[in-house]
Amino acid sequence: MKRTESFTSRGGFTLVEMLVVIGIIGILAATLITSFSHLKVVAKQSQAQSLVAEVATAFTVYLQKEREWPNEWVGEDGAGSKTEMDEEVCWIFQDKKLLDLTTYKLNSDGSITERLAGNINPQSLDRFGLLDPWARNALKKSSTKNSGDGVESGGTFKDHRLQFRLDTNYDGYVDSQDNVPPPKGVKVRAAAIVWSRGPDGKDDFESNGGRYPDDDRLSWPYGKSLNN
Repeated sequence: MKRTESFTSRGGFTLVEMLVVIGIIGILAATLITSFSHLKVVAKQSQAQSLVAEVATAFTVYLQKEREWPNEWVGEDGAGSKTEMDEEVCWIFQDKKLLDLTTYKLNSDGSITERLAGNINPQSLDRFGLLDPWARNALKKSSTKNSGDGVESGGTFKDHRLQFRLDTNYDGYVDSQDNVPPPKGVKVRAAAIVWSRGPDGKDDFESNGGRYPDDDRLSWPYGKSLNN
């Protein structure tokens, strides 16, 4: 007598199984997207931190070589008439070969847009001064000619210029002022301090001696500033 074996074949996944798989894929995709977004934020913060440190070093080298700040940076009262890395400040650093700030925008045919003699080329990526990574990234995608135009992460292109304050009395310290770095009652041993306002383009400084939130990047160790 022959034994007959029966086999049950399955035509595919059940609806429940498919929903489970789709759910797992969705969770994994959301996790990857979140991780990628976080990495992009961290990368820009790291770029900003490196940039402010580089610029602060350039200020120090400038003072060592020239022995004094340009008059237009210091102001008549010594309070410092220049506080941001605008086009004029960038030109001085470029001419002194202390910073390589010349970054060009590619034309549609792949050629490089050159500087115009004595002027900032309206298509160069440094046409609004030295911008932080958030604004530079936005400028690469834009043909805007107005520094007052908005940046997606917050503020305007002008708001995203790197900020600085100088040792204007040449005593080796950047002294405190109300409402601007360093905080009241504090001074920093440096020729200059430089900072990025972060993605929102705003100073998150607290004049009562509080801390900077995570999105601002400073050239000096905030917690180790020297009290008067």
